[in-house]
Amino acid sequence: MAISDGIQYAGEYKLLECNLLSSTGVVARLDTSVIEINIFENISTQGIMCSLVIVDNNNLVMNMPIVGQEFVTLKIKTPGLDDDVIDYTENCFSVYKVSARQDVANSAQVYELSLISPESIRNVNKRVSKSYEGETSDIFVKIMRDEKLINTNKDIIVDKTSSVKKYVAPNTRPYSFIGNLVRESGSYQYSDSPHYFFYETTRGYQFRVLDSLYAEPSKGEFVASEPGIIDTPSKVGNLEEDFRRILEFGITQSSDTFISSAAGLLGSNLIKYNIFHKNYTKHTFNYFDNFKDFGRIDENPIYNQTPIDEFGNTLGDFPDAKIYVHPTSNDGTHSSNHYNTDTGYTYTDNGAEKWLLSRRAKSIEFLRGCLSVQLKIHGTTTLSVGDKINLTLPITGKTHGGSEIETNYQGDFLITKLRHIFNQSERRHTIAMSVIKDSTPFEYSNAFDSSEPKGSKGQTIIQ
Repeated sequence: MAISDGIQYAGEYKLLECNLLSSTGVVARLDTSVIEINIFENISTQGIMCSLVIVDNNNLVMNMPIVGQEFVTLKIKTPGLDDDVIDYTENCFSVYKVSARQDVANSAQVYELSLISPESIRNVNKRVSKSYEGETSDIFVKIMRDEKLINTNKDIIVDKTSSVKKYVAPNTRPYSFIGNLVRESGSYQYSDSPHYFFYETTRGYQFRVLDSLYAEPSKGEFVASEPGIIDTPSKVGNLEEDFRRILEFGITQSSDTFISSAAGLLGSNLIKYNIFHKNYTKHTFNYFDNFKDFGRIDENPIYNQTPIDEFGNTLGDFPDAKIYVHPTSNDGTHSSNHYNTDTGYTYTDNGAEKWLLSRRAKSIEFLRGCLSVQLKIHGTTTLSVGDKINLTLPITGKTHGGSEIETNYQGDFLITKLRHIFNQSERRHTIAMSVIKDSTPFEYSNAFDSSEPKGSKGQTIIQ
């Protein structure tokens, strides 16, 4: 990130607008009343959430009143970054809850306004009952732009999908139907990669495949330094170093082999039953054999491809650890669920063998099989969920070989959760985020046999 002369210290921000629009048409300025603003993004959720902590000297809750059907306009920028502004003035937030209300003085009270994207409100209020045909990425855009459904005016960033299908939405909520599209989508550009995500950031709605996110350049480099040398707002000498410095970090979880095995991350089996021909096919997934089928953030597996038993099996050689049975109906080439009187069977079937095993494995990998770090940095408005960042973390404990950095937790990570924190009393913006890595930059060097040590068989005693 290029640092402009307009910024004085790392984490500085400008609150350009914060207004509350009541259901009665009254508008109240909140920029002098709000003491903290939090904006939440998550790659697993379809809408942005926000909270405003308010010190209210005018009893707005009663006088406006605030009943949970208001709107909030918000605009925040990092000085010098005119192209990267969090702008919710034309597309605002919806108030859905007032909580944590308490008196702090005779004439003042503190409470929290919980906000959400209006599209999320429309999603729970509406149902889609319609048939669609075409590429799933095009169907997604139709639902999001449909004035009778989600009706969003926000930017939509889409990675094009590969196959033409026909879907029937059976009186379901729009986002639930979109979930089916996400599940069965394959990438046009990235070899039918099934790793699609649907989420919202401050830049708009995203219908993205993981390979595309990995192909983007890193949005910043961050280094963990000693807490004692973190600059304060009065020390404005090296802004670049301040923005790169990690304020806090923690390695929150490592890979969980037990759950990963049981849930199908390491090995799984699909039985695809064809109702049309009354036959079935079997498909298997092996973590190591299929590791490079689709995009990875680094080159090498997190798990070690070394034999674990006397039969030479690796962790990925147990496809029966998780078995899926999935129905389909096709004539050998096309789906027999939908027939066109002019062209016959022209639509592809659900293609479960292309996405089910790999997508389910990736879902488990994100939860239990990735390297994960929680960190806090000085904030800017340039970062969002789905961005890549580069980390350098110090090693904990003794160094073996002279390296002073954590080699496994080095390099590019993907942001999966992010929280913008704007503290009005300190006028400081920080970002707390979760980042993950589904691979490592270094290959294991196996020096000796690592299979399970076993003694002779014990006695069997029947009494």
